[in-house]
Amino acid sequence: MKYLIILGLVVLAWAPWLKVEEALNIVDSRVAQMQEQNENLCAMFIDRDSIRKVPFGYTEKVSYDCTITDTVYGVRQATNTVFITFYKEIIGMPNKTAQKN
Repeated sequence: MKYLIILGLVVLAWAPWLKVEEALNIVDSRVAQMQEQNENLCAMFIDRDSIRKVPFGYTEKVSYDCTITDTVYGVRQATNTVFITFYKEIIGMPNKTAQKN
């Protein structure tokens, strides 16, 4: 029984059903959805070359720049590393909003 559990954990860590293209599409669609839902959201940029396979999913860098929409209070630019899980969810997505003038 314990070998079956270990095998299950290895398969989940490997996540063969989650391909690089699908992980990139998940992040792209989430960024588009966030920007559509919130007009004050800072500009977000995805570093498509930063995607890496890690146990239980992928990581990718997402940057945001508030100076584009808010020149007074904006953060110049910051980068978060997001985690795309084997069950196709995103952990650590930045959601900075610009201050209203």
